Amino acid sequence: MATIEQARSYHVARGTGEEWENLDTVTAKALLSDAEDYVRSFPIRSDLTVDEQRILDGLVCRLALIFHTNPPQFAAAATIKKQVKEGAGIGKLEVEYNAPSSDQYPYVTTLINRLLVKRSSELGGMSFARLVR
Repeated sequence: MATIEQARSYHVARGTGEEWENLDTVTAKALLSDAEDYVRSFPIRSDLTVDEQRILDGLVCRLALIFHTNPPQFAAAATIKKQVKEGAGIGKLEVEYNAPSSDQYPYVTTLINRLLVKRSSELGGMSFARLVR
């Protein structure tokens, strides 16, 4: 996956090089490893083109710096949308809770989707079901 040198080049090209350079080597390597672990949790194809591998390495570099300031959470917080409270003289306050998004990094998910192993239903393959009488 991405190396320290690739991460340095990636962040310099995107204007975040100074922030990346402020990390010591041990921390940078640990962040790259964490980001790689996160990316490898997706079923990525083994036949990536050179361009697709470059995109994947870039995602690892981007995530490494994101993880430095905003480490991945095991559970996202619920968002508040509507809750009804009534008090004397203040009327009703309505707030509703929504389920949290399970995707912490939608940008990464969007880019990585085209690098994933295709399911047989997406390939036009057939599936077989066993009929029970």
